[in-house]
Amino acid sequence: MGSATRNGPNPLRTDRPRPAALRVLRRLVAADGPVTIGAITGLLGGHPNTVRAQLAHLVAQGFATEMTVTGGGRGRPALAFVPTLSGRQVVLEEPDRDDHSALVEAVAEHLATAQDPVASALALGRSWGRRIAPASDRTLVGTLGAQGFTPEVSADGIALRTCPLLASALRHPEVVCAMHQGLIDALSADPLELVPFAAPGRCLVRPAPAAPA
Repeated sequence: MGSATRNGPNPLRTDRPRPAALRVLRRLVAADGPVTIGAITGLLGGHPNTVRAQLAHLVAQGFATEMTVTGGGRGRPALAFVPTLSGRQVVLEEPDRDDHSALVEAVAEHLATAQDPVASALALGRSWGRRIAPASDRTLVGTLGAQGFTPEVSADGIALRTCPLLASALRHPEVVCAMHQGLIDALSADPLELVPFAAPGRCLVRPAPAAPA
């Protein structure tokens, strides 16, 4: 959902950069800001021309963007690179995470006909979370990233910039979003609320409102 006029997260990129370029992309994602060719070469070794070629591939494929940065001294600004949203997604996502979209679509269609589809979807999501939590030593943000949500911590919570089941969520939002709420319930020790399609380019995970006294 990359449209500026429609709320909600973006779809996943299912393609990947070539292996050598992916090594460079990981360094970009790990950095706090724009990274120059020289800095990446220093981290990875090799020749700057080789790094430059991988960066050109990442930019051409939409996984990184280039910009100029000044070092505060005299001389021409240096060329630097930052990852795009797609670049962050492919690095954060678990590389061997299977695509179960077709299966989840079938499950969502089945749950939509249940007597209480939301309750069933919540229970399924919590079971999903309980299954993946013991195998991961990641934080909530790290686990959501590994599952394909590309989370970004913001002032109002955790923005989920991509959705691994976006097509299904658009068809059956009450079911798929409830599954994701159940997943978050199982992964977080604190009560959190998922706000689906909260703004253009994101859903939002925020502290759950206090229950009425």
